[in-house]
Amino acid sequence: MSPIPRPPLDPDLTKAHERFGKQSGLIPQEKLAARRKASVLSWEAISRGKEDVISHSEVDIPGPTGPLRASILRSKKHSAQSAENTVGLVHFHGGGHVTSDRFHGLNTLFDIVETLGVVVIGAEYRLAPEHPQPAQVEDSYAALLWAHSHATELGFNPSKIVTCGGSAGGNLTAGVSLLARDRSGPRILGQLLFYPWLSDETTSTSLEQFGHLQPWTKEDNEHALDFALGKDREHASIYTLPARATDLSGLPPTYVDVGEADVFRDQDIEFANTLWKSGVAAEFHVWLGAWHAFDTFAPEAPVSKKAFKARLAWLERLIQNTDGWDSV
Repeated sequence: MSPIPRPPLDPDLTKAHERFGKQSGLIPQEKLAARRKASVLSWEAISRGKEDVISHSEVDIPGPTGPLRASILRSKKHSAQSAENTVGLVHFHGGGHVTSDRFHGLNTLFDIVETLGVVVIGAEYRLAPEHPQPAQVEDSYAALLWAHSHATELGFNPSKIVTCGGSAGGNLTAGVSLLARDRSGPRILGQLLFYPWLSDETTSTSLEQFGHLQPWTKEDNEHALDFALGKDREHASIYTLPARATDLSGLPPTYVDVGEADVFRDQDIEFANTLWKSGVAAEFHVWLGAWHAFDTFAPEAPVSKKAFKARLAWLERLIQNTDGWDSV
């Protein structure tokens, strides 16, 4: 059988990718425990070199079944900025709904915090398989509600909430936006989806081309879907699998990006197309040769810096036009 044709990987990401080694999959259960242990982070681990410019505090917020730990990030440089002009960014972490914690992916937001002075709220959520969906999306929606109701004390404008997440966090970001729309929840100014996991597809061109690559393989994808949603997903909702939504009207302006060598590339393309068909303003980027979550693991790589710059520019434009893109 002929090898599957693949676009080349970005050589600037090679060293970062080599650090994964032969990382084990999510099955059996003891391997999941090992992956969880390896994925635990802390503020001290991700903030090196940023201690003088970004402050970090913690608080417990109410969740559907009990308290959830949350981290609050602020720019020290923008400490005098008025709440009226400050954006609150609610971040949902990745990890396939089965691993990682609230610190995962926060390093990709440092440029946004430093440059725009946004207040970031990142909360934990219950993990599968102990707590299958919709536990994750309901916990994340609770974080949005808490951030909105505590905007004044947190120091941002409640009418300027942006949601954000990568991978499974992108799934939660889109799911939370759909919940807010359908439950008449807080108005979301905009959402940023980084290489989001939106579908339960297990076969696609991008999955076949790059499903062998860490940090998220085709095998990981299939096992995590079973953990989070069960093997029978026929009746899974649009809130847990946003790609199933045929009508995305009413969602906020959206930024979507994904790597060319990402297993989720094809489903992200389709989701962006559904946004456009639904009349939602959406900016979409594909980063050449980049694998899944490249920016988290290789933030100094040129392609990561390009991604950070594009996201920052989109958010800055959104903030300047707080009515969305209607007047553009």
